[in-house]
Amino acid sequence: MDLKECVQITDSTLIQLSIHCPRLQVLSLSHCELITDDGIRHLGNGACAHDQLEVIELDNCPLITDASLEHLKSCHSLERIELYDCQQISRAGIKRLRTHLPNIKVHAYFAPVTPPPSVGGSRQRFCRCCIIL
Repeated sequence: MDLKECVQITDSTLIQLSIHCPRLQVLSLSHCELITDDGIRHLGNGACAHDQLEVIELDNCPLITDASLEHLKSCHSLERIELYDCQQISRAGIKRLRTHLPNIKVHAYFAPVTPPPSVGGSRQRFCRCCIIL
């Protein structure tokens, strides 16, 4: 089910999916900026989660935290999770998920650490990946 960029998707939607879609295998929620850990909790406890859900895409979901990964630990069929631009997801959270699902493919991106302002330098750098023009 592709719900990518459906900006009206909320936790209530995920509750309904968890109840009424027991054979859901692939779910894209990328850019659904209103969903939270609570919605993922319902999805992780739903009928599809334990035996059916293979792929979940959560790219650019700013309210998702490591708690969501905890809720997905019981999804034994989960093969892949997308977490690009989820600013509240940590490497430690992904590591904990992998202890329960060792074969899962996790696609995530972590922005480079912003260095401290240079002492006495004339140009301040903002991050290593930015080019100051």
